[in-house]
Amino acid sequence: MTQHLRRSRVTKALTDAGLAASFPDAEARLDAVDACIVLGDDQASTLAGQAAALTAVGTAFKCFGRVTLALSAPEAPLLVDFPLGATLAEAAATLGARVVAIVPGAATHRIVIGGSLTGQGWEVACWWDRWLSGLRTESAACGDSRLGLAGVFAGALAVRQIFATVLAGPSSIARDTTLSLWEPWTEAPTDLGPTRFTAPNALWLVGLGHLGQGFVWNLLTLPYRGPRAAVLQDDQRIGEENEPTSLLVVERGERRRKVRVAAGWLDAADWDTRLIERRHHGDILPTKDDPPLLLCGLDDVRPRRILASLGFDYMIDAGIGHGPGDFESLQVRIIPKGTLTERLWNAPPPPRLADHLLDKAAYQALAAQDEGCGAYALADSSVAVPFVGAATGALTIAQAIRLASMKPAGALIQVGLAAPELQIDGGRHPALETSFGGEAMDLDAAPDALAAYTSVQFSEE
Repeated sequence: MTQHLRRSRVTKALTDAGLAASFPDAEARLDAVDACIVLGDDQASTLAGQAAALTAVGTAFKCFGRVTLALSAPEAPLLVDFPLGATLAEAAATLGARVVAIVPGAATHRIVIGGSLTGQGWEVACWWDRWLSGLRTESAACGDSRLGLAGVFAGALAVRQIFATVLAGPSSIARDTTLSLWEPWTEAPTDLGPTRFTAPNALWLVGLGHLGQGFVWNLLTLPYRGPRAAVLQDDQRIGEENEPTSLLVVERGERRRKVRVAAGWLDAADWDTRLIERRHHGDILPTKDDPPLLLCGLDDVRPRRILASLGFDYMIDAGIGHGPGDFESLQVRIIPKGTLTERLWNAPPPPRLADHLLDKAAYQALAAQDEGCGAYALADSSVAVPFVGAATGALTIAQAIRLASMKPAGALIQVGLAAPELQIDGGRHPALETSFGGEAMDLDAAPDALAAYTSVQFSEE
């Protein structure tokens, strides 16, 4: 695969929409972005601030090929459980950032986290207040910064706004938006959500690609202290085209199996992981010793339908769009045990558009380079950008926390990152009558005083 095709699933957002005449042209438009993440001292030592900065750094580097982090406190200890170094600066550098003390004059876009906007050039500020998360186009101080999920969502949304300028040009300006991760169905949310909640500590993850790695990324921003375990299942290896869409892949040329990449991050954060390196064909039924909660991040509806019928207490299914018009649209669906699966995903899967796309100029140019087979494979793949996986992961983990906290959870949440506050409310499932266990977390407590309990035990055999 040629160098300009390594980011093929990202550049397809331009080529498939007819916005770039060739893949090199699409690459050049991405490469023209020189984004700078400006992290203020007031947020450099908070969970939300660090989660936002590292999410913005990681996703911007994967999209645009370069990114700068302006940080006046490079020795700030790393608070999130990412295996990327001891300090925030080390973590950012590992993710691809150039770490500096002063914002470079050549920056084309600025994402401000803490501190004030300058009012000059293209800039947007990440904003949050506990479970509320979003962006601001005028200076506004962040509120409660103790929840990493809010930082991840805001950081992903800010990079999405930059990406929109590549698609639509300079006329695409940043805009204010706010979403409640705790109650995403709420219009104009003002409730900050709880400081005390229960996070699931026993999970089965199927699909460790774009979405599954977004789940892991968000889990590692939570202040777990007690025992926690995860079953990880996927049969694929990281390919060159997966590198720019995979949040957990930080090394060029990574070709390990996806479950092993995810396990490396979780193991480093003291999760007990078990790996299944083959596809789930509906032949592995959960037992009483297995996690009660399944998180699914698969593209194909058919295996998702099978998984939904296997008897997990709950399955949380995350799905995203695949084409240039819907790649930043996402769905989070909660499926309780006993749900009739024929009522799920009623719409037929969208037809493959490979033949249609091969008529576009970008694919014609690729075929003319004697790469015709590669052109068809590329046309048959989906559009994918890393900030969508990060944002989807934040919403998914937030709803998993609602379930573990015995609160009503969203039956179907549909969000478009272009305007997340205009989400579609698909109703709610009632609160659990019996807890399936988890770890109690209290944002008001000191880290060493966070209470933990586990009602789901794993077999030692």
